[in-house]
Amino acid sequence: MNQAIDPIRLKAAAEHLEWVLLQYPESDDVQALLHALTLLIDEAKTGRIEQPLEREDVPGAYNFTDGLYIPYKNPSVGDAYTQFRIELRGGLTEEEKQLHAEMDSYRRTLQEDKP
Repeated sequence: MNQAIDPIRLKAAAEHLEWVLLQYPESDDVQALLHALTLLIDEAKTGRIEQPLEREDVPGAYNFTDGLYIPYKNPSVGDAYTQFRIELRGGLTEEEKQLHAEMDSYRRTLQEDKP
């Protein structure tokens, strides 16, 4: 992995994720995710994460594939978690950025084609 951690972006993503997770105190599932991520969030907020992590080193991903957090979308647990996980990896790779740009272009084309 040749990505580098941007401590400012990582801290912002950690703070946002923590804030989002705290918006759902009644959800045992969301609070369990917060508990699982607390150490990483704290390390990110204090600048102690210096090397990118692999995707599988970030707790909680398996619950997203099961759709567990879909109901929690305002604010979005999924979006906040994804951004945090991206920053833990050192940001998007150039290939991922290109893929996102292609997908955005495709979406715009679909919107233009709607009657």
